[in-house]
Amino acid sequence: MIRIPVRIVTLLLVLPVRMLWDALIVCGRALKRTLWVPFARAMSRLWDAVLAPVLYAVFVWPWTALWRYVLAPVGRGAAWLAALVGSGIAAAARGIGAALSWLGRTLLVIPATWLYRQVLTPVGHGILAVLRGAGSGLAWLGRYGLLVPGKALWAAAVWLVGLLVVVPAVFLYRWVLTPLGHGVIAAVRAAVAALAWLWRYAVLAPCGFVYRWILAPVGRAAAVVAREIADALGHAWRVAGRISRAVFRFIGAVLRFLVVDPVVWVWRNAVRPLGRGLRDHVWRPVARAVREAGRGVRAAFAAARDSVRQTRAELRRALFGAPSEPERQPLPGNGRVPWGAGSPHSRASASKTPARQPDDADFRTL
Repeated sequence: MIRIPVRIVTLLLVLPVRMLWDALIVCGRALKRTLWVPFARAMSRLWDAVLAPVLYAVFVWPWTALWRYVLAPVGRGAAWLAALVGSGIAAAARGIGAALSWLGRTLLVIPATWLYRQVLTPVGHGILAVLRGAGSGLAWLGRYGLLVPGKALWAAAVWLVGLLVVVPAVFLYRWVLTPLGHGVIAAVRAAVAALAWLWRYAVLAPCGFVYRWILAPVGRAAAVVAREIADALGHAWRVAGRISRAVFRFIGAVLRFLVVDPVVWVWRNAVRPLGRGLRDHVWRPVARAVREAGRGVRAAFAAARDSVRQTRAELRRALFGAPSEPERQPLPGNGRVPWGAGSPHSRASASKTPARQPDDADFRTL
């Protein structure tokens, strides 16, 4: 009568929460797969490739280098110097200590020993004998002059205190305080018994009645209801999970049928063939033609530069005439000037320099 209605109501209340929970889980997994994992990988690569070396170079390596190449050598040198200075100081201290020990033994110990044996010991023995005689006399005087009269006075004082203090105190305790204490104890016991009877029949009995006949049944009923509600919540959560999975599977199947499969079909049968056709029949031929045109333009510019250079040389030759050839020995290599080993036009430097170098100068055209 209670379990089935409670479970139905609980299922109706828990089902939206479970569906929302499953939707959040799906969204969280998608975000993790699409955003968090790539971001974490990128940050890890950034840390390994950039941040860690930069931080190490900025914060760790200077202190390591300072310790390894400055502080540690300086510390070892200071320790060696301190050990050397300490060894010298210890040797000097041992020498000074040996000298002071010899001086002390010669100037103090030997004279003091002689003074103690030859002077102080006989004088001390005489003083001790005198003190022993005086002590014996003082002991006899104290015994017969102070101790015996003191014992007599002590006995008289004890007898007087017993007569004036102890006997009245015993009488007062036995005949006054003891009966009074017994009466007080009896009154306290009676009051405690009355309070105990009142506590038992005025407090404990009503509380026990309320606990036994009201609180215990209500608590057992509440425990049964709470247990049923907890079981209903667990059962409703599991059933809601199954319903939520079925709903999300249906939604996924609908989305796959309506969106994903058409998009995949269009991609496979239209976009990808079109893209490959454009790549093979349009982009690559156009790129090839552009590269060929670029080569032709570069060749035309090179030919134009050569023509301008030749025209400038002809104009200079026509205006200023051909240079006279000096009288000197013929040069090797068909009249070419051999450049020095350090010249940028030598063979060694030309093999290392990828840039375009001018041709060797012809003496006949200088």
